Amino acid sequence: MVFPDVVLCPYFIDRSAFGHGAAYGRDDRPVLTETERKSVSRETTFEHDLHPRQDRAQLTDILTTLCDRVAADLHGLGVRGRTVGIKLRYADFRTLTRDLTVREPLDDPEGLLAASRECLRRAPPDRPLRLLGVRVSTLVPVDEATEDPGSWVQGELAFDE
Repeated sequence: MVFPDVVLCPYFIDRSAFGHGAAYGRDDRPVLTETERKSVSRETTFEHDLHPRQDRAQLTDILTTLCDRVAADLHGLGVRGRTVGIKLRYADFRTLTRDLTVREPLDDPEGLLAASRECLRRAPPDRPLRLLGVRVSTLVPVDEATEDPGSWVQGELAFDE
């Protein structure tokens, strides 16, 4: 049912013109495309499923590359992050995530790799993976972040279990 503005005005006063236009997909407000970034991530989908035990070396190389790329993205944006997360997608398309929050913000590949490995230690290494991803969130500008080289969690190679 379509109501002209004349009918809607008494009920919605100054909002009727907007409501009428919105109902027809019209909105003259400017489109804002710039928003504050909440996280930085990289992920890769494998051509064939990789098993955490049998394909450990290949997965380690992929994880290292993802951490290098996320670190480069963080540097390019001039930010560091306090929360590091991993994303695992299995052959059946189920997705598992694990996060770790550190005391001091990170932006270096080694710190991101160590934190990612710690996250992986909390994921069962028993099923083939289709996708692996690394994410950093709780971002802060570099000039607001303090430097403490001992602030990241060191972990064994998570695929070694």
